Amino acid sequence: MKNSNYYRRKKKRQKVSQVKNYSWLTRLLLSIILILISLIITNFSPSLKQKYVTDLLNKNMSFTTLNKLYKKFIGNNKEPKEDLVANIDIKQPTYEKVDNSFKFTVGNEYPVPLLQSGIIVYLGDKDNLGNTAIIQGNDGIDIWYSNIDVTEYSLYDYVTKGSIIGVNRNDYYMLTIMKDDQSLDYEDYLA
Repeated sequence: MKNSNYYRRKKKRQKVSQVKNYSWLTRLLLSIILILISLIITNFSPSLKQKYVTDLLNKNMSFTTLNKLYKKFIGNNKEPKEDLVANIDIKQPTYEKVDNSFKFTVGNEYPVPLLQSGIIVYLGDKDNLGNTAIIQGNDGIDIWYSNIDVTEYSLYDYVTKGSIIGVNRNDYYMLTIMKDDQSLDYEDYLA
C-alpha cells in the first residue's frame, strides 16, 4: 500500500510545503548578503561611498522598480487582494486648481478610483491636504489622493488602475500629480 500513487503524491506535497516554509529564510539571507556586500564595497572606496550617498540616499527611490526586481528574482508568496473596481469615469465636470492640486467637487462618500497602477508609498495626514494616500506608479509618477478615507489597503500594497482607493470625507477630494518633485497638470496627464 505504501507504494501506491496516493502515498507518493502525499509525500511530494509534504516536500513542496517544506520548501515554501523556508523560502522566507532564503530571502532574508539574500537580503542580508546584499547589504553586507554594499557596506564592504562602500568602506573600501571613498568615491563609491560618495556616489552611494548622492545617488541612493538623496534621491527619491522608485518602490515600483524595486518591487518588480524583487518579484522577478526572489518571487512573491503573497496572495493578491481582490480590488474594488470602479464602474465610473473619474473625469468630473467640476474641478478647480488649488495650488499644485486639483479639487474635485463630488457627492458625499464618493468612491475615488485610481488613475494608475502602483504601490502605496504613503498613508496619513499631509500638510493642509488632510488624510492622503500617495500611489507611486509604474511610470515613476506619484499621484496624491487627499481628503479620503482609505480602509481596504495598507502601506506598500500594490493597487491596480480603476480600483477604489477610498471614499471622500466631505463633498470633495484633492488630486495632486507629481513627477520628480514637479507638479503636473491633470489634463496633460490624462492626454
